[in-house]
Amino acid sequence: MKKSSLSILGCLALLIGTLGVTGTTHALSPYEAIYKAEINGLPVTVTSVLEVTEEGYRISTAAQNLLGELHEQERFHLAGKRIMVDEYEHRRALLGNARLEQLVVDHHQGIARYQRGGKARDIPLAPGLLGPLSYQIQLRRDLAAGEAEFAYRVLHRGKVKDYHFQREAAETIALPTGEVEAVRIRRVRDDSDRETIFWMAPELDFQLVKLRQIEAGDRYELLLTALHSPGSPGGLQ
Repeated sequence: MKKSSLSILGCLALLIGTLGVTGTTHALSPYEAIYKAEINGLPVTVTSVLEVTEEGYRISTAAQNLLGELHEQERFHLAGKRIMVDEYEHRRALLGNARLEQLVVDHHQGIARYQRGGKARDIPLAPGLLGPLSYQIQLRRDLAAGEAEFAYRVLHRGKVKDYHFQREAAETIALPTGEVEAVRIRRVRDDSDRETIFWMAPELDFQLVKLRQIEAGDRYELLLTALHSPGSPGGLQ
């Protein structure tokens, strides 16, 4: 059975929470990135925002079409070179059905508490664990450092999952404002029926500029249409 527009909407939103990383330095640059797509004939807009907070940073991602919407955010801080996840929240309202997932990290006790539908689960923390959005910060840092293969342990839906990516060839991507050179990154999966590919542009600090997912014969793509940062007049940077 093919996935509905609703499940794909959620999947795409989870995939594109990328951050503005300034080269290989520790500081992160605030930004707003807007993506457009068409899924099963319905237009989708996805917005990803990075903000600086008193405690560190907050990523927020929103995706919506005529059938529903999805919002997620992750709070984190940096401890030297390490990314320290503090909190994650995922809300979706699709065809009148609402769902909330939360992850709160207690660094002193060394646990992350995941809650969904009135049920809770404690996950022991281990060095290097990343969040559902913040793992992409590390991916971009590693790309800037010239790495070719990437492996991360990610807190996802109450479990610790292993994410693997492989760097492939460089390609030219046509954006609404012109062409940009990008590096193609493939997520390595055991499931051969599902393919996810990212295109990330070095000249935009490895910002995601295009995403393609193929599953069960369906193909979905997102394309960056606008990228704003503080002090910029607008448009792609």
